[in-house]
Amino acid sequence: MRDPAMPAFVIGIGGGSAGGKSAVAEELSALLAPLRVRLVAQDRYFLRDRQLPRHSAPGGGRAWPDHNHPDSFDFPRLRQDLRAAREGDAEVVILEGILVLHDAALRELMDLKLFVEADADERIVRRIRRNVARGHDLDEICDFYLDSVRYRHREFCEPTRSHADLIVPGGAHQADRRRKLVAEVCERVRAVRGRSGAGGEQLRAASACCHD
Repeated sequence: MRDPAMPAFVIGIGGGSAGGKSAVAEELSALLAPLRVRLVAQDRYFLRDRQLPRHSAPGGGRAWPDHNHPDSFDFPRLRQDLRAAREGDAEVVILEGILVLHDAALRELMDLKLFVEADADERIVRRIRRNVARGHDLDEICDFYLDSVRYRHREFCEPTRSHADLIVPGGAHQADRRRKLVAEVCERVRAVRGRSGAGGEQLRAASACCHD
């Protein structure tokens, strides 16, 4: 069982759509075994479709549901659930999503903040392949990206990079570097979890070590 005096170590993973966040989260979870890890996806906190803001490309055009805007997420509920997860049975909680580093109060709950970075051309190819496989129309996938996603990425997602403790490469050609960084993060988290009674200051010190 988790030491009740020691909250779960929380890792936040931000980055662009189809940038590799989920893959990094899953790799961390696998490598952190036998620690008990809970994965939380920000996508579970989208507002209902009718509550989503709308966005059109500069100059007009179709108004799209704005899935890439901060107002599209239920941040109060996400913060509440993350606080509860920190005090639950998990030893490590991993939260991933395009805007998990946007909200200051949410960042305060994180012990380590990662930003997964991949080139825009690689991200759009991944989006196309993923969404076509889900049955979406190719032209609509491309139009949505060109009309909305790329603008919102620059406006809301890219600036959150500055809040990260560590930038993780998400490109396919950067797999070796990514694996090395993920393994280093896991080693440091395991070391922190092994310190009996380690407190918040020690957790933050361990996350700062990832700058080394």
